[in-house]
Amino acid sequence: MENSWEEKKKPFNIFQRFLMVAVIPTIFAIIVLVLLLMYSGADVAEKGKELLNAIPFLSEEKKSTDKLLENNKNTISSLQTKLKERDKEIKSLESQLENSENRFQSANSEKEKLQSELQSLQSAQEETKKAMNEIVKTYETMSPKNAAAILSEMSEKEAMKILGELKPAKLASVLEKMEPPVASKYTELLSKSAKASQ
Repeated sequence: MENSWEEKKKPFNIFQRFLMVAVIPTIFAIIVLVLLLMYSGADVAEKGKELLNAIPFLSEEKKSTDKLLENNKNTISSLQTKLKERDKEIKSLESQLENSENRFQSANSEKEKLQSELQSLQSAQEETKKAMNEIVKTYETMSPKNAAAILSEMSEKEAMKILGELKPAKLASVLEKMEPPVASKYTELLSKSAKASQ
């Protein structure tokens, strides 16, 4: 039985001895030292950073990391500036688009308004033309003597509208019944009107 106990009890290998003798006591000593320094009021974190910076390969690594971080910050800053410029351009284009849409809507409503006015003017013109045709028909059925007397008393403009619409035979008989100076005046005006319309 003693033999089996000794067989089970194996000697420590070198790595285990190194851990037990060197690493664990060193870690314990460092922890105790840090606690004592913290208790005494020393800034352990700052001193630790200074010690890490003093190690040659770590300080070079830190410098390259810092340089990389600085480059990344510059790139980010540049990209943020470009992004802000793009945002401004987008807002400007959106504003221009909105203005264009407003102008288009305004022009469209103006067009609709003008079309409505045109339609009302056309319908008024048609009604005026119908009324004028009725008046002309009335004068066509009148005796030339009565028509001449009424037209001689009218304003020149209104008389010209009616005379211009009469049939040539009726016009000749009406002018014949007018006083010669009045008939001459209207004949001259009708002649000018006919030339202007050609």
